[in-house]
Amino acid sequence: MHKLNNKLLIENIYTNIVKTSRNKSFFLDYKVDDTVEGRFDIIVLHSFIIFNYFISTGKSKSKLPQLLFDHMFSDFDSNLREMGFGDIAVNKRMKQFIKAFYGRIDNYSKSFLLFNETSDYTMLTETISRNIYKEKTVSVECIDFWKNYIVSNIDYINSNTLDDNINNLFSFN
Repeated sequence: MHKLNNKLLIENIYTNIVKTSRNKSFFLDYKVDDTVEGRFDIIVLHSFIIFNYFISTGKSKSKLPQLLFDHMFSDFDSNLREMGFGDIAVNKRMKQFIKAFYGRIDNYSKSFLLFNETSDYTMLTETISRNIYKEKTVSVECIDFWKNYIVSNIDYINSNTLDDNINNLFSFN
């Protein structure tokens, strides 16, 4: 059995999110900007898929999502400091990151819920365009890739038990 407060487990799940988010094809083939913001958006997207699991399966009382959130933002803080930002700048950027995180999670949640209820991709398409591409023009194939990626990964992770997801570090397909 696993311990949800196991620091190593949380680090490993987060490392899996980051490793998956660095997939070169996201940036080369699907035209995500290879910037701090672009990488942040892909990390948030993968985090949403995991957080969605806890909400949709009724396991939202688990400590794991909060521990994962705390670890993720601690890592963002550390990365900003390594990039040379001072305390005031880090605090300001962290507030922006947290606000952006909650906004994106809310947008993905609402658009995926609408898709689930109606099979209408419109809001999900708009959310992808706004969050991942900052509304710049990209091909339909890029948007379609992310729609299918989100839906298939949510279906995959939600089809697993909590123990299975923990054992495979919430891997994505």
